[in-house]
Amino acid sequence: MKSCAAVSVGFQLVVGSWLFATSLGACAGAAAPEPKTADAAPATAATAVEPSTPPVDAKPATEPEPAAAAKPEAEPAAPAAKDPNAPRTVKYVVTPEGLKIELGGVRFLASAQAKQVAQGWGAKISVKAEVLDGKEHVLLNPKNGPIAFAAAVFKKGSTEAERIADAREGDAELTLSPSSPSSFSREFPNKGGRVLGMGETLDMEVALWGFGDSSQDRRPVKQFFHVKMKVEKGKPKAVIEPPASASGG
Repeated sequence: MKSCAAVSVGFQLVVGSWLFATSLGACAGAAAPEPKTADAAPATAATAVEPSTPPVDAKPATEPEPAAAAKPEAEPAAPAAKDPNAPRTVKYVVTPEGLKIELGGVRFLASAQAKQVAQGWGAKISVKAEVLDGKEHVLLNPKNGPIAFAAAVFKKGSTEAERIADAREGDAELTLSPSSPSSFSREFPNKGGRVLGMGETLDMEVALWGFGDSSQDRRPVKQFFHVKMKVEKGKPKAVIEPPASASGG
């Protein structure tokens, strides 16, 4: 053992500590550990250090979290479209001045009078419109004005009516302003049309070509009111009244 220790010291001076450890193991009689293979190379600095640039899909530790996307403000709900076939509420009041009609925020005052035309008779219809709800309204106002006619003429003693149709020319508008009343009128018959003779009776439905809050929602007002006139001796009297539909019939 002493000689082995001496030899080990000599080897340590010459070849270093690795051989010294091997010699001690041999002298002790223990099995020496299996040496590493000669071609196993120690790790290089390049493989031991993490790459300085993170992989493309790696998120840097200092990267701030993206801010939550701001939710867009909810758009206001579009107003519901008006039903073009919805029934209208119409109020009629018979007065000495004429027939008052309240419709869609507007009060109309309608009147009728007989008018001599050549050797016969016709009728003049006049309407005054006053806005009640403080908003503008529109009337379809073609060549002959906002008023439309559907006339029937009965000869004396006959129950068969001669129908006189109406026609619209143009699509201009008349604005009803809350600041001042508006007036319009129309005569029956049209220029050059058939006049009423002795004993004949006029039964005429009066309508509006179009009425609404705007150009987009205006629609006809059918059976706006009713005019009757019978030609007898002297000047006939034109009678204006609510349509039959106003009585619920």
